[in-house]
Amino acid sequence: MQFQRSFSYFLLILLFILCIGCVSDDSSTNNYDQNPDQVLSDPDVETYNVSLKKTAVLDIDNGYSLKLLEINRKENFVRLSFRKDGQEYLTSKLLTGNNYAIKDPNDEFVVYSVIVDKIYDNSFLIDLTYTTKSSISLEVPVLDIDQQKVPEVSIGIDTISRNYEWEYDSTKFSMTAEYYKDNYGIYSERSRTRDFDQFVTDTYDDTLISQLTSQVEKMAYDGGYGENDIPYITMAFVQSLPYVSDSASAGYDEYPRFPFETLYHGGGDCEDSSILLASLLYDMGYGVALIELPGHMAVGVKGEDDLSGSYYNYNGVKYYYLETTASGWGVGVIPGDYTNEEATIKPIGIGSPELSLTFTGTGEENYYGIYVDLEIVIENVGSITAEDVVIYTALESTDEGMVWDQIKSDTIPEIAPESSIVYSVSRLKVPDGESYRVGITGWGSNVNSEYIYSEWRSS
Repeated sequence: MQFQRSFSYFLLILLFILCIGCVSDDSSTNNYDQNPDQVLSDPDVETYNVSLKKTAVLDIDNGYSLKLLEINRKENFVRLSFRKDGQEYLTSKLLTGNNYAIKDPNDEFVVYSVIVDKIYDNSFLIDLTYTTKSSISLEVPVLDIDQQKVPEVSIGIDTISRNYEWEYDSTKFSMTAEYYKDNYGIYSERSRTRDFDQFVTDTYDDTLISQLTSQVEKMAYDGGYGENDIPYITMAFVQSLPYVSDSASAGYDEYPRFPFETLYHGGGDCEDSSILLASLLYDMGYGVALIELPGHMAVGVKGEDDLSGSYYNYNGVKYYYLETTASGWGVGVIPGDYTNEEATIKPIGIGSPELSLTFTGTGEENYYGIYVDLEIVIENVGSITAEDVVIYTALESTDEGMVWDQIKSDTIPEIAPESSIVYSVSRLKVPDGESYRVGITGWGSNVNSEYIYSEWRSS
């Protein structure tokens, strides 16, 4: 095989008893369990109401948690990831207003229930109710997940060093890398609001990635392996890194990491390890893509027609699936949980600009209406310069396609990578008694448009 180069109490309890069963992605195949012995029948239950933003993680109890992956207001559902001790064991669509009983990872016992109460108009926020016993005391054995060794670390005054060990074809490999703590501090302040492929092509990591790929290539040749083995040895290296959840290392979820950060921590989640592997293979000259699945991410690598295994066809190019989160996965082997899931393929290119918009504002009200002042921050979180950028700001009406007031900026000739500018807008007007929201769109001659908006307000 050869590669080509070039993730009211009574009513609630009553609904819960009526609707027990494991959640399922497809309502037509839900296998509802009618055995009352598996219901949380203990009267000592507790009910909680929370609001969650997209990608937020909610800790339930005793190691159980859920993560909000997707909000679809149009079709009235959300997609949740259900976890135990940081490990995802189920993802599913939940319709609003329905009560879902969530079972343990072995699909034996109900441990809590969930109702999605409301999806807000902006599709960024939901209200959710969940019900548990006063303590989820039922400890069920979680299926053994590959326990991987954390890379050894030595800490100095200004640096940390990690020693990585892994195995390929019964041959043991190891290498050591040193990281400056000050560099990690710089990374921690960088924006996460960028497409995942921008983490792969990020220029900050270029020197580090090239150093690592050079070491791997040298070790491969010194060990008697040829060019065709190098991508497999590289994949085995990334697969050997342990799973480290975002909330454990960064304090919150979702927190995609740059390759430097994943190596610094000695591991990461599926997004982090996929970004790292894609960066390494891309630096080696292989055609790669990120494969985004519901609640999961992997890497795709261009392969020849005679390469066996599962692949995704994107614009005539075959990207063979590479799993990054555990050792032992071969090229073209997709975990069973994702074989029938729709995937988004994002090929890695030479880099591109990407705009990130944020704003703050104030309003001044008088007899005639309200006047809105805004301060808009436009940041280029991409890897090359954004050119001829224009910002369009509007106070949108509830009538689709209509606005109360609007303004278009002068053309901004350039915004360099990791740079930002501030653009101020004053005295946009809404008539008295009318509803509105702020809508801001930015675009450029070489950058896709970015659109953000506020909640609806009344003047």
